[in-house]
Amino acid sequence: MVISERFQHVSIREQRENSVLTLMVRFSLRLFRILGNLVPFVILFLRDRRRFLLFGRSRSVSQETHAQRARRLREVMLDLGPTFVKIGQVLSTRPDVVPQVYAEEFVTLQDAVPTGPYREMIPALADDVGYHSYDDFDPEPIAGGSLAQVYRATYQGEPVVVKVRRPGIKNLIETDLRTIRRFIPLVMLLAPARLQFSLRNMVDDFERIILEELDFEREARMMAEIRSNFERDGNETVVIPRVYQDASSERVLTMAYVEGTKITDVDKLEWEGHDPKRVARDVANAYFTMGLEHGVYHGDPHPGNLAVDDDGRIVFYDFGMSGRFTPAMQNSVVNLYLAAVNRNVDGIIDELIALGALDPDADRAAVGHVLGLVIEDLEGSETVNWQQIISEVTGMLHEFPFRIPPDIMLVLRVGSISEGVLRQLDPEFDFLAAAQTFLREHGFMERAVRMKIAAMRSELETSLWALLRLPMKLERELDAREDERTQAVAPTQQQGSRSLGYAILAAASLIGSALLVSVDPTYSLLGMVVVFVFLFLFVRSSYDGRQ
Repeated sequence: MVISERFQHVSIREQRENSVLTLMVRFSLRLFRILGNLVPFVILFLRDRRRFLLFGRSRSVSQETHAQRARRLREVMLDLGPTFVKIGQVLSTRPDVVPQVYAEEFVTLQDAVPTGPYREMIPALADDVGYHSYDDFDPEPIAGGSLAQVYRATYQGEPVVVKVRRPGIKNLIETDLRTIRRFIPLVMLLAPARLQFSLRNMVDDFERIILEELDFEREARMMAEIRSNFERDGNETVVIPRVYQDASSERVLTMAYVEGTKITDVDKLEWEGHDPKRVARDVANAYFTMGLEHGVYHGDPHPGNLAVDDDGRIVFYDFGMSGRFTPAMQNSVVNLYLAAVNRNVDGIIDELIALGALDPDADRAAVGHVLGLVIEDLEGSETVNWQQIISEVTGMLHEFPFRIPPDIMLVLRVGSISEGVLRQLDPEFDFLAAAQTFLREHGFMERAVRMKIAAMRSELETSLWALLRLPMKLERELDAREDERTQAVAPTQQQGSRSLGYAILAAASLIGSALLVSVDPTYSLLGMVVVFVFLFLFVRSSYDGRQ
């Protein structure tokens, strides 16, 4: 019996050792493969900065050369698998980190992932939901991505869509993430100082984003919450598919099948009797409602994720890349819009800091100068679009400790991609004008004005009470000074100084009362009382001086 237990312990230890050895081998092989593919690009980028890597002047590289590199790098990312495809997709939304030519090339990774064989998906379905839970299941995928594949099926007599996570994807991504973490110190050492702030934060954000996207239970919760928000508002222009919780898990997501016409199929939409301009407006308002009112939003406005049903309602698919705003972040985004509309550079800087996009220690004067130049450039342009604004601002702020938080980046991504999609529906669609209209119609501008007036009122109240306490403070101060003065100073001169002080305070109070009339007459009347108090003290002091 003892010998049997001893052999059992040895067997368990051997299994653990073999498991650790397998992980080490897998990690080493993956590391060498990644290095073999990416090191040539690292050398090229370093040679751009130093012709001979460690010394020499920088070299000029043409836009065409960068475009060729971007295409080759895109192919390498596709070859390295889901983690690097997702990195490319994230970088395509980060103009603060990569040049525009690379960002534009990486956007195409969205549709470049080939679908895998159906037999690889069966274990997840069988283990998590029960393969025979579905009345019928079509093995031909209707969509595929870097992390999952989507199938048609029938569940409890209803047509559904089933999203299944690719097999082994989580282990592969966790291995890749460990590899990436090993490279971070080296990347920070080689990266230009102006990019280190953005890179450091982007790496932290990426790990959270990709692990969240792997969790279909989280996606189900986000879908249910967004669906509930629109139902609570009584909004009948948006459809969010229902989730079947009893046929869903971390790896499998079963949702209602909602048929619709692809949003970019303008000819078919018109043939079905839908007005493309109205559809564009409804899509924009749906995103504004999610982001600015609900604080939970769909973050992937890819043309394949948006459709129009027979009733003209907007259908949203795929909530893997979704985000959430805190109330403070919602207010900051609204205030940022308002500051931009009013050309308020200081307000823009304040909100960038509040959102975590700009380091609080950044040189405000220099940042303000840059933003002023951006506004001047945009005002001089005949046509201004969202993507142009993002490119201008991020391009000119590269020299500062500037980063774009992941949730804000999702909003910018929504804006830039949506604008391109919506202009296929309406060539004259203006995303910023639509945002301004939404803010005005939903009372955000009025609310901002009320908040500003409330802040001014609070400051004025504080100042007014301080002003009311001034006579007593001034009296004590003057008395203290009188005690300290030498006996050589004439009493009439002392009294004259006091009278002059009261006269100055009375004049200042009168000016302040006049300014308060436009804010609140009550405060103005209170200010006049202060004026009369100072006048009384002035008259009394002058009278005492004559005695």
